[in-house]
Amino acid sequence: MKEILTEWRKFINEYEDVYDREQSLRNAIAKPDTTLDNLMNVVLKKVFNMYAFLYPDEAKDLKYFAPTKHSPGDGEMYVRPSMRKILDYTSIWFENHEVQEEDEDKAKALKTFVDWLERNVDEMIEINNTEDYENILQSKAHNILRRIAEDETGNMLVALGAQLDKF
Repeated sequence: MKEILTEWRKFINEYEDVYDREQSLRNAIAKPDTTLDNLMNVVLKKVFNMYAFLYPDEAKDLKYFAPTKHSPGDGEMYVRPSMRKILDYTSIWFENHEVQEEDEDKAKALKTFVDWLERNVDEMIEINNTEDYENILQSKAHNILRRIAEDETGNMLVALGAQLDKF
């Protein structure tokens, strides 16, 4: 019984650490000195994590991410929570900050991208769940996400942001 309690405490402590880190990040995003570039970096990190699960390097890797009778699949387990965090972070930042004139294009591109991603995330997860790698390679949404996720500078997000309303 003592071993079970010890394991339970470890689990709770890990959960509290994750919760504390998440709250710290949310608070940091709300601070007045947090720039739009900082927000974009946080969003791009989450986007890269989503991309890693939605667009595996090889077809054989799809079976590890697909749902099974015991697991909802990585799309459900990792991609949706990342999407919720992206929505949360962007809404916190835009509620607490006024966009500077020189950042208007970036802000519009980021908002458009987040809206586009929210509209397309279900379709991307659905395509992944079919385990059809060729279908993923042909998916417009996957390819757009790949282009944005692979560019750590955020330039691709800004460049494609204005065009994402069309997709």
